[in-house]
Amino acid sequence: MDLNYISDSSLEELKVNIISNVEKYKSDEAWVNQFFEGAVWSFPSTVRIDKVDLHMPQSSTLHFDFENTKKIYTAFKGISVIQATDERLWAYLTHTIFWNYMRKRWPVESYLDKDKPADAVRERYFFMANRDRALIRNGIARLWWYGYVSYDENREDPFELTKVLLSKLDIAQSLLERSFSRNPDITKAVLSVLKQKELESSFMDRENFRSLMMYINQLGGVTILDTLDRSDLEELVREKIEMLA
Repeated sequence: MDLNYISDSSLEELKVNIISNVEKYKSDEAWVNQFFEGAVWSFPSTVRIDKVDLHMPQSSTLHFDFENTKKIYTAFKGISVIQATDERLWAYLTHTIFWNYMRKRWPVESYLDKDKPADAVRERYFFMANRDRALIRNGIARLWWYGYVSYDENREDPFELTKVLLSKLDIAQSLLERSFSRNPDITKAVLSVLKQKELESSFMDRENFRSLMMYINQLGGVTILDTLDRSDLEELVREKIEMLA
């Protein structure tokens, strides 16, 4: 399957018309081809991927994010970080190949406040203005990034840390909505320590984890995190957790 991108002009046209198209985002059928009335609105990349059949959410609590992260990251592992930060890729996928999944996982009609449906479309089908947050808010991009920052091929189960990452929503959000989160050595160091200490239940309340993330952010101001190896990073995280626990 060829990996396509939406064109710049078509992306902009969709974004400009979010409010007027809100009702279309409640449709069970993808409509973007009809919207552009036969015009060429996408173009193929040089990347080919295997077909991906995502698990469809079954309820408000059964989302299969871990299982779908494994599927998306495995299928898209060959793309570069630069490609993975390209809104044109993910906007194409949310509006076409994964339309049915998006309808189940992020139903626009569940946002009842007047302005919320349009905000939900901007957040889940496109990229928000804050790029660090946008990468894990887009309905499909988030699954790739969950895998990218946690996949460890040196482990017997390469997705072992992914399970830690997705064990609590606060962990994924607090960890990945930081600028340092694009460095998988840092994120895997944090997740490795959490796994080693089995602190998901005893330590990982929202305030403690946010304090840990603030500490790592502060370290970035006095220490070049990218120059530290994994063991040094893990030691810094371990020391801070012991102070907080």
